[in-house]
Amino acid sequence: MFLLFMKLWQKLILVFILGLLFGLVLQSFAFQKSCPTPACVDSERVIPVSDRGYYPRAHEILTGAEESIHIVTFELKYYEKYPDSKMNTLVEDLVAAHRRGVDVKVVVDEYSDRNNAYHILDEAGIPWRFDGNKTTTHAKLIIVDGEIVLLGSTNLSYYGLERNHEANLYVEDPLTAKYYENYFQKLWSS
Repeated sequence: MFLLFMKLWQKLILVFILGLLFGLVLQSFAFQKSCPTPACVDSERVIPVSDRGYYPRAHEILTGAEESIHIVTFELKYYEKYPDSKMNTLVEDLVAAHRRGVDVKVVVDEYSDRNNAYHILDEAGIPWRFDGNKTTTHAKLIIVDGEIVLLGSTNLSYYGLERNHEANLYVEDPLTAKYYENYFQKLWSS
């Protein structure tokens, strides 16, 4: 009787372990298929960008855009007294992209009332809008061609680009881009 009990117990343990392993495999497979965040993207396509690394990365993706540039930002500055500033260059990148047929749109918080680039966008015919005064849009997000996302803490201003400590991620992944494109469209249409 004892031997029969031991054999039954061993079978139950084996079934439990096999079930556990099978469940982990299924869970891993489901996670890989459904995860819409940068954590799901391989590390070669997720690149940390900090401090002075933001400007060259942003400039590269804006000048390389072929279809769309959609931006959600707390502020978008332009400095008349400093025409060659890095911030002005990024605004000029948006204008140049628009002129070559790229769909450029910007959602910005209404907080930014000094040194703003809105008149430059207006003159170029680039659509932009405020987010509305019920919520502060503190996001800093650039989505390019439905493939690339640059997001993090960097404000589009002199201090954001040239003085502050900032932490960002460059993500090259259509699934992540789609997630943030949907976010952009929600803000754009509200």
